[in-house]
Amino acid sequence: MIKMNKREDFKKSYYDGFKKLTDVSLEDFMTYYDEAKYGGYPEEPSGSVWESEGKSIYVLIRILKPKKILEIGNFLGVSSNHILQAVDKNGIGEVTLLDIAESLQYDKLYSRNFTRILDNSLNHLLQFFQYDLIVQDGNHTYEHVKREIQLILSNNLLNNYYIWGHDYYVQHKLDIGIWKAWDEMKYNFNEFQAFIDSISDCGCSIAKKT
Repeated sequence: MIKMNKREDFKKSYYDGFKKLTDVSLEDFMTYYDEAKYGGYPEEPSGSVWESEGKSIYVLIRILKPKKILEIGNFLGVSSNHILQAVDKNGIGEVTLLDIAESLQYDKLYSRNFTRILDNSLNHLLQFFQYDLIVQDGNHTYEHVKREIQLILSNNLLNNYYIWGHDYYVQHKLDIGIWKAWDEMKYNFNEFQAFIDSISDCGCSIAKKT
């Protein structure tokens, strides 16, 4: 019953927004959800994505089948596992895991099919790049998040790409300004959807650029 409740909650909380962003069918959407084998917080350590949020990354990758993915902020690798499994199921995709310090639990990762970079995201994004999907979950301050978005807009050589961002609904902590940065910058994108479900208190967002 608990598993069914999570499943129905995911469908209710995420499908309409995903439909607007990707035009995915409900059948495919739920098939991809059922495929995702990894969980998240609270079963995983604090600082990880919630299960529903991790599965939203998985579903998005299965739908988009991106060729190049950048994840900013990996911590222990809980969200990274959703990415690596989805890329494996797609049979296509290069993954770059970027963080400012090494915390990955390599023995618990789905695969080693990724490039590892230890650097400040603002340094990495200064160069030109071609990422179809960027998963944004690093530094949470307003200034840093806004600068990341600005650099992505100016330096991504692709015309079509998506940004999945964590913690959009964490709006009560003074040191977290993700929502403020995105509320100012979302108008630079063709579509923006924010998501929250009955379990997570963090939420996430997806921006689409075409």
